Amino acid sequence: MLRKTLAASALTLLATASLTAIPTAANADVYCGAGYNIVHQSKVYNYTKVWGTVYLTYNNSTGKNCVTVVKSNYVGTPTWTNVSLTVQGGSGYGLSETVKYYGGPVYASAQGSCVKYSASIEAPSGARAVGGRSTWGNCG
Repeated sequence: MLRKTLAASALTLLATASLTAIPTAANADVYCGAGYNIVHQSKVYNYTKVWGTVYLTYNNSTGKNCVTVVKSNYVGTPTWTNVSLTVQGGSGYGLSETVKYYGGPVYASAQGSCVKYSASIEAPSGARAVGGRSTWGNCG
C-alpha cells in the first residue's frame, strides 16, 4: 500500500512539474517580461488545423511590443518556428529557431507607431502553419 501511495505521489509530482514547464495562453505574456500585456493574438493555421497561437504584447512603460508563438501541436517535439514583428515606417525584426514549446520573444520599440506581426511553425514533415496580422494595427 505504501509503495502504491509513493508511486502515485511521484507521478502526481512529475505531472505537475511537466505542466508548469509548458507555456499556455494564460501566461504567454510572461515570456516577454514584466509589464507586457497581450493586446492582440492570432491562431497559427495549417489549412484548417490550429498548430498554435501568436501573441502581440505591449509594455506601456517602455513603449515596446513583443511577439511570441505558443505551440498547441507538436508540443514537446523540436520544430522550427519563426516569429516576426514589423514597425510601420521603421524596421522589421525576426527570430527563427527550433523549439519544443514556444518561439520568441521578438521585441521592437513601437510607441506612436502601428505594427504587423506573424509566426510560422514547421512540422517534422516540412508542412508549415502560419498566422498573425498582415495589416497595420495597434497604433499608438
